[in-house]
Amino acid sequence: MYDALIVGAGPAGSLTAYLLGRNGDVAISEEHQIAGFPVQCAGLISDVCFNRYRRYCKIEKALEKRIKGAFFFSPLGNYIEAKGDAYVIERKILDTLLFERASDVADVFVKSKTKFRGSKAILNGKEIKADKIIGADGINSTVARHFGFERPGVFTALQAEMRFEALDENYVELYFGNKWSDFFAYAIPIGDTAKVGVISREGALERFNKLIYDHPSVSKRVRGGVIELNAGAIPDRLIDFSKGNVALIGDAAGMVKPYTGGGLYYLLVAAEKLADSFPDFNSYQKKYIKELGREYKFGYKIRKLYTMDDQKMEKLFEIMKGFDFPGVHMDKPSTLQLPNSVFKIVLRLIRDPALAFTVLKLLI
Repeated sequence: MYDALIVGAGPAGSLTAYLLGRNGDVAISEEHQIAGFPVQCAGLISDVCFNRYRRYCKIEKALEKRIKGAFFFSPLGNYIEAKGDAYVIERKILDTLLFERASDVADVFVKSKTKFRGSKAILNGKEIKADKIIGADGINSTVARHFGFERPGVFTALQAEMRFEALDENYVELYFGNKWSDFFAYAIPIGDTAKVGVISREGALERFNKLIYDHPSVSKRVRGGVIELNAGAIPDRLIDFSKGNVALIGDAAGMVKPYTGGGLYYLLVAAEKLADSFPDFNSYQKKYIKELGREYKFGYKIRKLYTMDDQKMEKLFEIMKGFDFPGVHMDKPSTLQLPNSVFKIVLRLIRDPALAFTVLKLLI
């Protein structure tokens, strides 16, 4: 009898298995041969997130690039700069590192698709007895569907590694505008290449082609064909993720930043809260919401700004050019609401009352 069966050995499942397995009997199942495949993440994380993962693995082994800031591009290709430390990590390596830690303390089953008959877990044709079930099996979670959890909507993410001339090899680039995405597009430089991607609710492939062939800046700096192509789905919202003896974590629960789709920091917080609360899944959900609930609420408001028409967004970029974002935490958008930042933003917005009304209407 296991204390917990964790379905899915991505970073959410492996980290949870490691934290729970240090003090109990845990099993983790993974339908693929090895963790980390297929790749469905650009791998850009904050310096805070990078340092927190150091507690659990030698994340330096997964380091691809140190980032010093970002260029935010308007629909017409004009850009503003924001400085801030971040890291690009190779997700295949990070997933493997965490999976190895999990295997030190948990029973691991690979190439094993978990099925359910009622409340019973069936693994490789045999029943696995466990007091708790934890679904860490992604956006198409078998656990979530079988046990009747609400399912979030999805954004499609399409990413290609290709030869690309970055404006600055130490800066990521983010592209906004409805022609390029109804969310956003990006380029993350890695040496002579870059991870160029589009996240969009609809038409990701069509918009990716427009980005690399028609974008006023990107199209002039693409230097070659696709080296590696990846695609995946990103949940669009957090759902209730605990129900009796079953809980969800990571993408299965919609645990991603609403304004970027990144999930590595949020799932790390979730794994720690789950371990602190185990076996009380209700407490796990309450603790997680207490720490990050405010970030989700404000993150959804920020995402609404992406829906502005291109003309208004262009004006917003003009007004915000040269703006400094002091003390803003990449993983905690509510830091934008610090009095000093709010005052400076309002002073700029009032230059265009109509635009100020639009922005405030979306954010309030």
